[in-house]
Amino acid sequence: MSDQAYEELRSRILSGALPSGKRLLPEELAISLAISQTPIKEALLRLEADGLVVSAMRKGAVVRQFTFADVEELYEGRMLIELNAVGRLFELHAVSTDLLGELSRCLETHEFYARRGSLDDITTALVHDRKFHSALMAAAGNRLICEWHQRILGQTHTVFVYLAGDYSRSADEHHDILDALKVGSPDQTREALRRHLLRSRDNALENVSRSKLSETKEP
Repeated sequence: MSDQAYEELRSRILSGALPSGKRLLPEELAISLAISQTPIKEALLRLEADGLVVSAMRKGAVVRQFTFADVEELYEGRMLIELNAVGRLFELHAVSTDLLGELSRCLETHEFYARRGSLDDITTALVHDRKFHSALMAAAGNRLICEWHQRILGQTHTVFVYLAGDYSRSADEHHDILDALKVGSPDQTREALRRHLLRSRDNALENVSRSKLSETKEP
């Protein structure tokens, strides 16, 4: 039951159904999920470990609100992990036909939804965006680093869902990464990935700043 509660609440957070800053009261969630409060509390602890939920003083658990500094840290982590993984891919000769096919399929679906523009479509596109980056990491062969990477991806996903950033160029940047892999150039692949992550970071930071400015103007 704890696993089911965790998966359902995580899905609601990543889809935006539970928005940033939302209080997560075990008694209300237990009614919503038709289970007892104990597995809810266990699930909330796991979500806190994932960086998707925080425990606020006197308010209990709330869906995390990401700050400017949070976004900078997340993307610094992604840069270190993913650029290192590209190097390992080529060292291990892991850029296989199967990997390129998997990346192409992820990108095709990602691109279809990314260009549609609704929040539901962007949420679906982000799922396949994560699959693209996760496939690269998995091919590099370090399971521990993959686990760290999954937690970071979940957090960067929620930044886009809650702040509705410009996502239109993401698929084109993934094409650049895939093309570089097909050419077989480690340097070109790293550079394409670096540009993608930097633009994604700057976009997220801009939207965090815009969100904070909007909050200060509210009466």
